[in-house]
Amino acid sequence: MKPRAAWPFLAKKAKEKCDQALAALVKGRERIKSLEQSRMKMQALYATYLSRSIEAEKNSLSMHETVNFRGFLQQIQTLIKRVDVDLEHAKFELDVLKGNLVAAEKKRIQMETLHEQDLRRIQEAVIKREQREMDAAGVMRSEEHTSELQSLAYLVCRLLLEKK
Repeated sequence: MKPRAAWPFLAKKAKEKCDQALAALVKGRERIKSLEQSRMKMQALYATYLSRSIEAEKNSLSMHETVNFRGFLQQIQTLIKRVDVDLEHAKFELDVLKGNLVAAEKKRIQMETLHEQDLRRIQEAVIKREQREMDAAGVMRSEEHTSELQSLAYLVCRLLLEKK
């Protein structure tokens, strides 16, 4: 009896799925980290330009320059909001990727368990077959021994020995 070839193949495929899910999870975490860094840079840029705008208003800049500063600050705020939206989407995707990894791990464990069960079943079948062969050999030996005991020659020998 041979082990089924399907279980190792399916276990390998499940392991590959786990590796892919883990790689996707790592990329998702890197994306979140990148978005958080972008947000921090934009907030720093906003703070810098806000302080420049306040200084510029003190120096009585032209109306055109003041409008430019405020327009630029609004654009930075819009970018920060966009990064916040992207960050929320990335976090949601990360939760989905975590779920995918858990499902892939469960499938991998299931396939490995089925493969191990198949190997155990085969090992138990081999042990049972060997036991039956040993039992059969023992019965045949016992029958040979019984037939020897019942043969005429043996009976004659035993009777002669008893007479002595």
